[in-house]
Amino acid sequence: MASYIVLEPTDAVKLKPVKAVSGDHTIFVRDEFTVFALILPFLWLLTHRLWWHALMVALIGWGAFSVLGSYLSSAFVVSGLSLLLSLFVALEGRNWYLTALRRKGYEEVALISANDLSDAETLYFYGASKPAEKAEPVSVPSDHQAVSGTITGRTVPAAADGAMIGLVEYHGRS
Repeated sequence: MASYIVLEPTDAVKLKPVKAVSGDHTIFVRDEFTVFALILPFLWLLTHRLWWHALMVALIGWGAFSVLGSYLSSAFVVSGLSLLLSLFVALEGRNWYLTALRRKGYEEVALISANDLSDAETLYFYGASKPAEKAEPVSVPSDHQAVSGTITGRTVPAAADGAMIGLVEYHGRS
């Protein structure tokens, strides 16, 4: 299953079309490794309107690597560095895109795990992604005595013989 980050424009940025429909400007971004960005990072950045990032990739990829290649006289090293640059864009490109959307006034409203985009849209627009209600407190059974004094200050049930490591009871056996 893939993770989709759901972004909606804030009230100050919302466009006012004649017939506004809820969710008209909602953007779903799949949080994943991008193969197209690995193969052609410059074009991937341009298609997502990340102009400055594309300019920096072009300057590093064509300028610095060509100068480095002329000094080292090794195409293998320059190819390896170019592959590392492409891998970096493929891994971080989605984060750059999300940052650009946040600067435009969009805010993250949900994170949805779904098989594909249509499932993610269905889960989001039909209310399955609403936060769960708060759970009711559970009473401690009478055979355990309550011991207070955790970092949060809540009471924690103690183990039967008083020894407990983490979430698992320890009865003194090794």
